[in-house]
Formats: sequence, structure tokens, C-alpha cells
Amino acid sequence: MKIAISFLIIFFSISVFAKPKVLECKKNCGTSDTKGEFTFQARLSMGSENWGGNITFIEDDIAISQAHVIGLNPEKKICCTPKEIKKEAEDWKNFKNDMYVVEGNSYQGKQKIIGKVLDIAGRATGHPPGYDLLLLHIDRDCKKCQKNKDVKIEPIPLANKIPPIGTKAQHVCIPEQKKYGKGIISIPHTLNGMVYGAKTTQCSRQIIKHDGIDNPPMLFAGCSGSPVVYSECGKNVIHGLHGNGMDEDKIMYEILQLVQTQKQWVQSHIYEWTGRTDMLDACDPSGRRSFMPDQKFDIAQNDCQKKRINDEEFYPCEIVNLDDAINFPWMD
Repeated sequence: MKIAISFLIIFFSISVFAKPKVLECKKNCGTSDTKGEFTFQARLSMGSENWGGNITFIEDDIAISQAHVIGLNPEKKICCTPKEIKKEAEDWKNFKNDMYVVEGNSYQGKQKIIGKVLDIAGRATGHPPGYDLLLLHIDRDCKKCQKNKDVKIEPIPLANKIPPIGTKAQHVCIPEQKKYGKGIISIPHTLNGMVYGAKTTQCSRQIIKHDGIDNPPMLFAGCSGSPVVYSECGKNVIHGLHGNGMDEDKIMYEILQLVQTQKQWVQSHIYEWTGRTDMLDACDPSGRRSFMPDQKFDIAQNDCQKKRINDEEFYPCEIVNLDDAINFPWMD
């Protein structure tokens, strides 16, 4: 079923969009990762200011984030190929030869460089339910990485399935300033919002209502591209990425970019960049699984259409029970 909606999308890390006046966390917003549970979280560092958005290691040399984190404007051209992304992403054009990755707990202070970005790919097809996805191929043996070779990074797999409504999860982020939390922090989340998509991007978005009740007040703090993780087969997996949303009645409605329908696309670039035909998997006994085109997937995989996704498209996901899901306020 298609339901027409229209709303303003706020991209949390792009300065051209004003931060909305909503319930938000302004200090001590999460629990610092003192036990090394979330070493997969890192940040880009580029230019003279050594600034960059959140990225998440899903392999030792592959990371995922959102396309707008490297300066891609969702209101401009549609991007489905690496060539298109590189042409439109302002930060890639300006810093592609000086784009590094720093260890998460060091970002707010003396940064420890642990990688250099070699290449990128992405999917950017407009405001939600369009895509906002970025993949990065990272050289972990770069010249500037050598003195930090002892830094341990434990990559995290992408989820296979859409979890039931009400599943407990954690948002993992490296805030841009220590006042929000020191280093890598985690914030409890409840995945109780509507899962939806467009006709060609089904089951690719989930609403998170940041009302301070079921989910915490909104955290901006440069957290675009950071993951929401939950347990699948007893291991942490990425469910979706923070960074898109809208506000209504002083409440922020995050619209997570889900990753379960993107595994074939991710695998294709891992293969292109490294020659590997498998990737990390939480449920396979070996810890790895192939997601090449000839393999079976847990849920249908979405392609990338060379056409802007209409942000009025709203197709509820049919593979998860949504009876108790929280919807946008004007749709209740």
C-alpha cells in the first residue's frame, strides 16, 4: 500500500540545514566504551582541521557510512555508481588524497591514524525513503598508519534480517566534542518504529521517535553515519545508520537507513576492491558468508534506480509484523 506523505528532512552533519528545535541531549549523552566492545567505530579525518564523520568497519579494510557524510547533497543528482558519487561528493573532490581514518577513542584529542581511504562507492537517491549510503575501501598499512599498527579493530557484520518491532538495540557514535561523551559511546535504543520504503527500496528505513521515553532525546553531535546495532545469532550486527530525520511538535523522528537489503551491493564492491567473495556474517558457523549474486539471501535485495525516489512514497515492510510499530504522528 502506498500512503502519501510530505516532510522536511534534516541531514544532521550538513551545515546548510539548520538544526531543528527538538528534545535533544546536550551533555553526557552515552556510556563510554571502556571495555573495547565497539572498536569497529571510527571517524574520518581530512584537511587542516582533521574533521570527518562517523564510519563503521564491516571488514578489516571496508567501512560503511552515509553519503552525505562526505558532502553529497541529497537534493542534487542521483548517484548509483562510484563515478557518480565521486563527481558529486564535495569532500571527496577536495580531500581524496588526504582522507584518513582515525581510531574512535582518539578522535577528540591526539588522533591516531589507522587507515587511509583508497576508494569509495555509494548510493544516494534523494531524501528518505531514498538511499543515503557510502562504502569506503581503506588502506590499513598506509605510511601514516605505521606507528599505530598495535591498535585493534574488530569489524562488525551487517544484519541479515529485519528484527521484530520492540527489539533492544544500541546507537554507537563518536561525538565531535567530549561534552557529549568521551570517545566511542553507546546509547540504548528500542526498535519500535515503522519499517518502510519506496516501491523500489522496500524495507530500507525505520522510524525512531526520540521522545525521551522509549528512545532517548535526539543526539546530533556529528553522529551522522553512525550505526544502530543489535544482537543477531548472539553477536552484534549493524541494523541501520543514523543521519536522516524530520521534526514534529519538538520531537525528532530519526529515519534509520537500514542495511539488510544492501548486502549484495556491499559484497559486489568488496569483490571489486579485494577479490574476496565473502564477508563477515554473524550467523554462519565459519563467521563468513558469500553474498555474491548466485547466493541465497535472507531477504530480497534492493537495486539502485537512476531516478529520484519520491519522498511521498510510503510502503510498509511486509516481512515484519508492524501492528505495534510507532508511525509518523500525522499517520496514527
